Formats: sequence, C-alpha cells, structure tokens
Amino acid sequence: MFGVVLKVDVSPDLVHGDVDEGYGPVADAFRKNFAERGEIGAACAVYRDGKKVVDLWGGYRDGVKRLPWEEDTLVTVFSSTKGVSSLALALAHSRGLLDHDEPVATYWPEFAASGKQDVTVRQLLSHQAGLSAITRPLELEQLSDLDVLAEALAEQAPAWTPGTQHGYHAISLGWYEGELLRRIDPARRTLGRYFAEEIAAPLGLDFFIRLPDGTDPDRLATLHGYKSAEMALHMHQMPWRFVVAFLNPRSLTARSFSNPAVLGVIDNYNRPDVMRLELPAANGVGEV
Repeated sequence: MFGVVLKVDVSPDLVHGDVDEGYGPVADAFRKNFAERGEIGAACAVYRDGKKVVDLWGGYRDGVKRLPWEEDTLVTVFSSTKGVSSLALALAHSRGLLDHDEPVATYWPEFAASGKQDVTVRQLLSHQAGLSAITRPLELEQLSDLDVLAEALAEQAPAWTPGTQHGYHAISLGWYEGELLRRIDPARRTLGRYFAEEIAAPLGLDFFIRLPDGTDPDRLATLHGYKSAEMALHMHQMPWRFVVAFLNPRSLTARSFSNPAVLGVIDNYNRPDVMRLELPAANGVGEV
C-alpha cells in the first residue's frame, strides 16, 4: 500500500501469519504483493462467521528505516475510515436516534441554510448532497473546534441539486456525519468518542478515530506518500479524468481533498497533530 514512489525489496522472511485450510490463495496473493507489486508493508485479516480465517502481516512499517511490520502495528487507513464511521451512524439508527428519510435539518436546524432544508439523511450519507468541498477556508487548528467547523458546514451551499448526482465527499462526509451524530446522541459525544465507547471498547478493537494521547509511536506505520504532480506518472493506474481534476486546484475534485491544504498531502497524515484530530472520513488508525 505504500509502494507508489518508494521502492523497497521485502524478503519473504518478513511475511508472517497463517490462514485456515482453503485460504491458501489469499496468502499467495498477499505474498505476491511484496514480490511483484512493490508492496512495502501491509496486514490482512479475514473473519468468517465470527472466526478469524486469515491473519497475515509483513514487510516494513517504515520502509526508509527498515522497521518491520509487527502483528500489532497500527496504520492510518484513509477512506476505509468511512466504513468504520458508518457503523456509528448505523448503531445510532438502530437505537431510533435518526431516520434516513428525514431532512438533516430535523436534527440539525442550522443545516437548512443555503437551500439545504430538504436534504435527507440518506442523501447526505450517500454522497448525494453536493457538499464535497467546503468553501470557507479552514485552518488545521479549527478542526478541533467542532462548533466553528459546524458553522462552516451548515453555511455551505450544495455544488449540485441534492439527490440528482453522486460525488465523492472525500473528507467532508466525516465532518457532516460527526456533527449529525453529535446532535442526535443524548450525551452529545463526538463520532470518534461514540465509536470508541459504543463499538470499539465492547469488541476490544484497536481502532481509533482520533489517535489517543500516549499511543506508543513504535506501533505506528509510516505512510510514504507522493506529491500531487507524481500522479501524472501513474496515469495507467488511475482514472485520467481524476488525475487531471486533482491537479487543477480550482476543480471540485481538488477542493474536496485540500481544505485545509495540509490534508491534501499524504505524508501529513503521519503528523501527530493530524492523527489526533477526528477526521471520520480520512484518518482512522488501527490494526488491520
């Protein structure tokens, strides 16, 4: 997962773990990622009917320093965080705290600004609301002030008529989910705290939407990112329209990933101040 620009030879001896009978092809594909596809460090776990049938890890958690990936290494999972965050909203729904077909403004009245009064929870959660980019310039430190962030989210006008199109809400989705959950949770908890207390703790999960203070830094994998311009070197691996749009700072695509600008640079997700923010769409950290 880290081999876009950094090239590191990984010895087969650095791949560990086991799989149940019948899952050998999974182990073969995992090893092939290192041998043929430039993988630097990774882990893979699969459960079937509540039983772990695949448990693999290998390579380096830091490809520059050659620090091996351990069984308990923690890694930022970027947009896979969205799936984890959705569990928090699903749990709140199962408890009757929200209705997918109600307007978001039912729970968050300020959200109705700028013509969003009819946007439903379902449209918001399924990337149909046209709110992928936030116009108000944001600074990193403002992201810790959820009241200020909520103002910026509520005032945002949709980029298209909600419900008529889909468009990836790369980072903003998590903020909207977080504020919605904060409005409906009787304890007014943040999404990260709600997930930690209601899902992670009961299940004994090492997964965090906001890395806790005191986390052992030796458990953290280092992300080896790339500069935006280097995407042009991988046009055969990425949709070319996405690459062109991402490289245009005025495009909706680029603006969806880069407000604040620090979040548009992959390496910055290694920064402690970024890892200790709640970005429910982008910076979940956990064992894989």
